[in-house]
Amino acid sequence: MTDEWQPHTETEGVETSPAPSRKGPERAAAEYALLGLIAQTGSGEIHGYDLSRSFAEGALGRIIRLESGMLYHYLKKLARDGYITSRIERQSGRPDRQVHTLTADGDALLRMWIAAPVRSTREIRLEFLVKLYLAQTVDPRHAVTLVTEQRSVMRTRAARLTEQLATPQPADADTSFGESVLRLRLTQTRAALDWLDTLPESRN
Repeated sequence: MTDEWQPHTETEGVETSPAPSRKGPERAAAEYALLGLIAQTGSGEIHGYDLSRSFAEGALGRIIRLESGMLYHYLKKLARDGYITSRIERQSGRPDRQVHTLTADGDALLRMWIAAPVRSTREIRLEFLVKLYLAQTVDPRHAVTLVTEQRSVMRTRAARLTEQLATPQPADADTSFGESVLRLRLTQTRAALDWLDTLPESRN
């Protein structure tokens, strides 16, 4: 057993850590990561292979390991929902390949998701990191706003946990365990705040 941190893995048939949008069905953070990678392309178009390589070799690969089966599943889902368009590119002497383009609805969805801070401390490790990476690459000003709002959310959460711990409770085993859980959550929230304070965006 090791304490070494490992990236979140998206595998075929398994979808974990869904990221809520402000409306519509919940979406995995990997879906927004795909939208962000497509948005970053200078030409506005990108092939599935290049997206897969971005996850395998780029900074996002340190956060999410996206198996190829899930990558293409998400691309089909995003195209079906109107957030990207996909077309076949014919190649002479080589297999045809799909080219993906971000739609106006996809761009709006991406920017709305990036702008919203996460609500729980455990989401810092996956969803917030994806948001921060995409905000830094799409528009650094968004990153400053995101970090500022995330710090506010974490401060509010820390204050609420501190208040809960200070509230007298009956002296029994369940109460003792509950207090231990609250202390753990408070420690994690304070650690998240300390980390947020180290980000360059916190000094702007």
